[in-house]
Amino acid sequence: MRQENHIIDLHMHSVHSDGTFTTQDLLNMLWDKDVDIFSFTDHDSIGCYLDLEKGLAKLYQGVTLIPGVELTCSVDGNLRDMLGYGISIPVMAQYLDNRYSLENRVRKQQLILERFKEICRSKNLTFDEGITANEGRKAEGYTVMFMELNRHPENIEKYPFLNDATRLYWDHFTNKESEFYVDETFDLPSFEEAVEIIHRAGGMAFVAHPYVYGLSDEETEDLIRLAVNAGAEGMELKHQSNKEGHVEKLLQMARKYHLYTSGGTDFHGYNKPGIKLVTAFGNMQVEYEEISPWIGSVTHMEP
Repeated sequence: MRQENHIIDLHMHSVHSDGTFTTQDLLNMLWDKDVDIFSFTDHDSIGCYLDLEKGLAKLYQGVTLIPGVELTCSVDGNLRDMLGYGISIPVMAQYLDNRYSLENRVRKQQLILERFKEICRSKNLTFDEGITANEGRKAEGYTVMFMELNRHPENIEKYPFLNDATRLYWDHFTNKESEFYVDETFDLPSFEEAVEIIHRAGGMAFVAHPYVYGLSDEETEDLIRLAVNAGAEGMELKHQSNKEGHVEKLLQMARKYHLYTSGGTDFHGYNKPGIKLVTAFGNMQVEYEEISPWIGSVTHMEP
């Protein structure tokens, strides 16, 4: 550890899912911010850890890296996320390779893009019909279309929410009640399956950002209860999506269900502008006391 007063960020994304920075980029940025406890939590990918194994990136001295992943799940046909911390990279890699081959990922993202095109076509929105999703990245179909729609000002004039990547995604693209809804859940694991593989990999499962989904307090507690029933040990307490009062409510739920707590900014780089490592929008910071009950019991990596 580099210091007694730890600086922590346990949720971030790289180019291996839907972030814009490489593993080494992130390591350099974290070092510049004196972050000494952190985790790379790419969606359905452990690519950052493979970069470290291959020597494509190098940890700085005095830091603690918690091997992590964010598994995308389906809960009643809705997208929900489960974080895994302290995981065995080989075990998780085998699971992800078997479930999400490159061919399958490309096929899925292209199908999602085509469905999104159909919707935008029906709304008389302007876009290049020739755009494709051919890399198989998490949310690539959505991201490609989002970028393309924003190339044409007339689309934003018609639907102003189209220029807000987060709002468009959670309030419309993944919302069954929205005219812009596209089902991304057809090949995803349940909470139970996600928790099972995290445990098989020797890790601990934390339900991610409970308030990001736009649910009511009661619905958020129902989600947390589902995660607990699936075997999750914790919840993400600190996250950039939290509004006033959310942390206090989540703390009450954590105590009620005997859950550990974690926290992180969900940094994506340029894909989510304004969110900074450690502090997000300046509205959060993870305290060591919030993770100390469990952080020492999981696998970690040091230089």
